[in-house]
Amino acid sequence: MTGNEIWFGCQQRGDGGVLVILPRIDGVPLTELIDNFEIAAGMQPAGDAYGGLIPQFFRFGPIQDHFLGRSTNAMGPRTPS
Repeated sequence: MTGNEIWFGCQQRGDGGVLVILPRIDGVPLTELIDNFEIAAGMQPAGDAYGGLIPQFFRFGPIQDHFLGRSTNAMGPRTPS
């Protein structure tokens, strides 16, 4: 069985502001995968709605726990998505 590779790229937001983390699956930005899915599914609105994760605005507990799929107990035992 072949697995997928996930990694997280970091960059400053276009306006020179806050740090943005953009997950990539097999080298493709997660935002692009979401856009393609929404457009193919005929969803409205669809495409160009997501811009990555902004740790500065994250208020769900330890962010490393969130990224590793562990509960932060901020929303009960579930991991926020």
